[in-house]
Amino acid sequence: MLAQLVKDGKLPPVDQRLPQNPRVVQPLEEVGQYGGVWHRAFQGLTDYLSIGKLMEARLIKWDAPDPSTLRVLPNVIEKWEQSSDAKEFTFYLRKGIKWSDGVDMTTDDVTFWWEDMQGNKDLVPSPNQLINMRINNDWVPAKLTVIDKSTWKVTYPNPYPLLPIYIAKNGGGSTGGHQNVVFPAFMAPGHYLKQFLPKYASKDQLDKMAQDRKLQSWVDLWGKGGQMDGPIGSFMFNADVPVATSWATDKALPADPIRFVRNPYFWQVDPDGNQLPYFDAVELSIYENAEVFKLWLAQGKIDCQMRNVDAGAYTFFKENESKGDYRVLNWRAASTYAYFPNLNAGDPVLADLFAKPEFREALNLAVNREEILQVVHSGLAKIRQYSPVTGSPEYDPGMAQQWAKYDPARANMLLDQLGLTRGPDGIRLRPDGEPLAVTIEHSSTPGASINDQHELIRRAWTDIGINTSIKGVDRALYTQHYQNGDIEVGYWSWDRASANKADPGRWLAYQDDGPWAPLWGHWYVQNAYAKQEPPADHWIRTMWDLWGKVQIEPDEAKGQALFMQIIGMHRDAPVAIGVVGENVSPMIAKNNFRNVKGGYIQDDTLRDYGLLDPPTFFLKT
Repeated sequence: MLAQLVKDGKLPPVDQRLPQNPRVVQPLEEVGQYGGVWHRAFQGLTDYLSIGKLMEARLIKWDAPDPSTLRVLPNVIEKWEQSSDAKEFTFYLRKGIKWSDGVDMTTDDVTFWWEDMQGNKDLVPSPNQLINMRINNDWVPAKLTVIDKSTWKVTYPNPYPLLPIYIAKNGGGSTGGHQNVVFPAFMAPGHYLKQFLPKYASKDQLDKMAQDRKLQSWVDLWGKGGQMDGPIGSFMFNADVPVATSWATDKALPADPIRFVRNPYFWQVDPDGNQLPYFDAVELSIYENAEVFKLWLAQGKIDCQMRNVDAGAYTFFKENESKGDYRVLNWRAASTYAYFPNLNAGDPVLADLFAKPEFREALNLAVNREEILQVVHSGLAKIRQYSPVTGSPEYDPGMAQQWAKYDPARANMLLDQLGLTRGPDGIRLRPDGEPLAVTIEHSSTPGASINDQHELIRRAWTDIGINTSIKGVDRALYTQHYQNGDIEVGYWSWDRASANKADPGRWLAYQDDGPWAPLWGHWYVQNAYAKQEPPADHWIRTMWDLWGKVQIEPDEAKGQALFMQIIGMHRDAPVAIGVVGENVSPMIAKNNFRNVKGGYIQDDTLRDYGLLDPPTFFLKT
C-alpha cells in the first residue's frame, strides 16, 4: 500500500519511518500478510471504543501471551524505571518514534500535554490522576522533569506503586477519554494542537470557529468536561489530528462507514521486521438496532467483532457459522449484569430506601436468577452477585453468592419490617404515604436479548409490591442522566472486575455509568459533573480512605489486604443487584481471520482484545 508512495517520493522509506528500536510484537498464531479492509460495526460517537480498543497507543500496555498469563510491558516507550519507594518514575521514548504525520514525538509533546492541556482548567477541569495525587482530600500535583528529547521523569509526593497498571488501563489518565485512545500517557502533538488554544492563537477567532459549528466557545471544539469529544478533540470527528495509533482517521463522522487507514509511521514490527499493521484499513458501519447487527454477523458481513455482540443470541450465531463462513470464539466476560439503585437519587424518600441494606437485599432476593439464566442467557453465564471474577486476585466465592438466592418470601418480610405496607392494589406505600414506584433506566439496544432480562426484573420487583417501570434511552442521554445523578435505578454491567486495583472506580462510585452513588463519586474525583459531598460520617468515606492507603503502599501484600477491606464492605451489604455474570463473550471471526483465539478474559480494564495486539490481525488468503 505504501510502496508506491515511497517510489513517488511522497513518503520516506520504511527504515526512516520506524524508530531505532521498534517494539517487536509476536503474533498469536503466525506472521501475517498485508492488505484488506477489516469490516466492523458500531453505534455512533458514544461507541468510540469500538475502534479505540483495536489501536490504543498506550505508553505501557497489558500483554497476555496466553490466557493464563497477564503482565504489563513497555509499548510506546522502550523502558521505564521506578525508584525503590515508587515515588519517582523515569520514561524513555523509543528514539526516532514519530506521529502519524511524520513529526518526531519528543518531550516537547510531554511538556505541552502537562502544561497546556492538563494545566488548562478551562480545557481539563478535573484533576488528572496521572499528575495529581489525592492527599487528605486535596489534590497535590506531581513534578515533571524533562531530561532530554526522549526522556522525562515524574516525581510524586507519595509512593505510586500502581502507576504502571493505571497507565495500561487508563492511557492518558482519568480525563481526556477520546484522546486517551490516540495519544500515549503524558503526550499530545503540540505542533498541531497549539492552533486551537488561546495561548497560541486568537481566542476570538477560535470562538468564531466554535460558533460557526453552532458551539458556544473554543472549549467546545475540544469537548466538555475534559472528555475531548468535540470536533477538534475527538479522532472520531477530526481526521487531521496526528496520532500514535496503528490506524489513523481517514473518513470521520458523520460518514458511514467511518474509515481508518494504516499509519505509515507506526512504531511496531513483527518478528520478521515487517512494519505493522497488516490490515490496510478498518471500516465501521453504524447500526441502530441489535437485530440488524445480528444479521450482519450471521451473514458474514463483519470480519471480526466481540464488542456489542449479544451473548443471548449465542445459539443463533452457532447455527449460522457455516453459512456466514465464520467461527465463534468464546471469551469470558469479567463482569456481572447489574442494577444500581442510586443512593443520590433526586427523590429523597427513594434515596433513603436505597441506602437501607434491608431494602437492597429485598431487591436482590426477589430476582429469579435461574429463570433469567435459562430464558435470557441460554445457561451460558453464572448466577452471581457482582464481585471480582474467577481468577482475579480478589475473587471470593462467598461474595459471589451474597443475596443471590431466590427467596421472595424473605424479600417480602424485609419490606414488611421496613414498614412498607401494601395498598389495595398490592403496591406498597412509601413512608410519605405515596405509592412505592421506581424506574429502571438503561441504554440497551432495541432488539437485544438483555431487554428480556429488564422485563423479568420489572415483574419480580412489582410482585413484591414495588411498582417498577422500564425506560430505555439512547446512550448519550443515559450518559447525561447519570452525570447529572438523575437516574433512580440504572442498568449497566459491574465490569472491570479482573484486575480490580488497576481500575477501582466501580468500587469507589466514581465510575458513574453504574450509578450507585454518582454525585458522591463526582465529588471525590472533583470532575466536571454534578456533585455532592457525602455526610461526614458516611461509610463511603471509609472506602475512599482505604483506597488512599492502597495507592501509596509499596508493600504489595499490605496493599492487597487494605484493598480487600473495600471489597469486604461491598460483600457485607452489596450496593447493587447483580444477576448473572462471567458469561460467554462471543467473538465472531471469519474463518480466514487470523491471530485471534478464544479463552481470554474480556474486560474493559484489560482493553478486551487489545490484549492480543490487533495490528497483527490479518485475513489469510
